[in-house]
Amino acid sequence: MQRLGEGHRQVVLLSLEGLAHAEIAEVLGITENNVAVRLSRARRELRDLLAAEGGSQ
Repeated sequence: MQRLGEGHRQVVLLSLEGLAHAEIAEVLGITENNVAVRLSRARRELRDLLAAEGGSQ
Protein backbone atom coordinates (compact mmCIF):
# COMPACT_ATOMS: atom_id res chain seq x y z
CA MET A 1 0.00 0.00 0.00
CA GLN A 2 2.85 2.39 0.75
CA ARG A 3 4.00 2.18 -2.86
CA LEU A 4 0.69 3.47 -4.20
CA GLY A 5 0.37 7.11 -5.11
CA GLU A 6 -1.26 9.29 -2.46
CA GLY A 7 -4.52 9.74 -4.38
CA HIS A 8 -4.90 6.02 -4.95
CA ARG A 9 -3.93 5.15 -1.38
CA GLN A 10 -6.52 7.55 0.10
CA VAL A 11 -9.35 6.10 -1.98
CA VAL A 12 -8.38 2.50 -1.20
CA LEU A 13 -8.11 3.15 2.54
CA LEU A 14 -11.46 4.93 2.69
CA SER A 15 -13.03 2.11 0.70
CA LEU A 16 -11.57 -0.47 3.09
CA GLU A 17 -13.12 1.51 5.96
CA GLY A 18 -16.48 0.79 4.36
CA LEU A 19 -17.28 4.18 2.85
CA ALA A 20 -19.46 4.24 -0.26
CA HIS A 21 -18.23 5.94 -3.43
CA ALA A 22 -20.44 8.95 -2.71
CA GLU A 23 -18.99 9.30 0.79
CA ILE A 24 -15.40 8.99 -0.46
CA ALA A 25 -16.13 11.60 -3.12
CA GLU A 26 -17.46 14.00 -0.49
CA VAL A 27 -14.50 13.47 1.85
CA LEU A 28 -11.93 14.00 -0.90
CA GLY A 29 -13.81 16.67 -2.81
CA ILE A 30 -13.87 14.69 -6.06
CA THR A 31 -16.63 13.16 -8.19
CA GLU A 32 -17.98 9.65 -7.69
CA ASN A 33 -16.73 8.81 -11.17
CA ASN A 34 -13.24 9.90 -10.15
CA VAL A 35 -13.47 7.65 -7.08
CA ALA A 36 -14.31 4.69 -9.33
CA VAL A 37 -11.44 5.51 -11.70
CA ARG A 38 -8.94 5.86 -8.86
CA LEU A 39 -10.06 2.57 -7.29
CA SER A 40 -9.74 0.79 -10.61
CA ARG A 41 -6.27 2.18 -11.24
CA ALA A 42 -5.20 1.43 -7.66
CA ARG A 43 -6.32 -2.20 -7.98
CA ARG A 44 -4.40 -2.53 -11.24
CA GLU A 45 -1.32 -0.94 -9.67
CA LEU A 46 -1.51 -3.26 -6.63
CA ARG A 47 -1.98 -6.29 -8.88
CA ASP A 48 1.09 -5.30 -10.93
CA LEU A 49 3.17 -4.70 -7.81
CA LEU A 50 2.20 -8.07 -6.33
CA ALA A 51 2.88 -9.85 -9.61
CA ALA A 52 6.33 -8.25 -9.82
CA GLU A 53 7.16 -9.31 -6.28
CA GLY A 54 5.88 -12.83 -6.86
CA GLY A 55 7.82 -13.15 -10.10
CA SER A 56 11.15 -12.47 -8.38
CA GLN A 57 10.96 -15.59 -6.21
